[in-house]
Amino acid sequence: MIKQVCKGAATVAAVVALSACGGTGPNGAEPPESPSPSATAAASPSGVAATPGGSGGKADALLSGTWGTSTGSVLLRVRGRAVEMASAHRCQGKVAEEDGLHVIRLTCDDGNTDRSVGRVYGLSADGMTVEWEGLGADSFERAG
Repeated sequence: MIKQVCKGAATVAAVVALSACGGTGPNGAEPPESPSPSATAAASPSGVAATPGGSGGKADALLSGTWGTSTGSVLLRVRGRAVEMASAHRCQGKVAEEDGLHVIRLTCDDGNTDRSVGRVYGLSADGMTVEWEGLGADSFERAG
């Protein structure tokens, strides 16, 4: 029984290896086109690697918490999908997955729109970069 399983696994591995190298697939058919690069291979305009988001995935757990810029001028608090920002402006909003990235959408109490839409790149346990539409990027470190 074990010999049959190993032989079957070797056959599957050989088929996978051959199809990954190009050429024809089983029965002489062309293999399907490769999927487009994943979000982890994408980069922001500033060249920081993107980090995919996902419902209930590891990236969501990483994003939750309090984040601050090194200058202390911007503080983000993420709880689930709710986001609060404290800076020269007090803002609230939501984070959602769009095109494989976490996107923060904020509305400020005073109507300021400097940081109304931001895309999260390079998310790790200790830091992230948020590229704000029309403003540029802020680098954040976990504050708590």
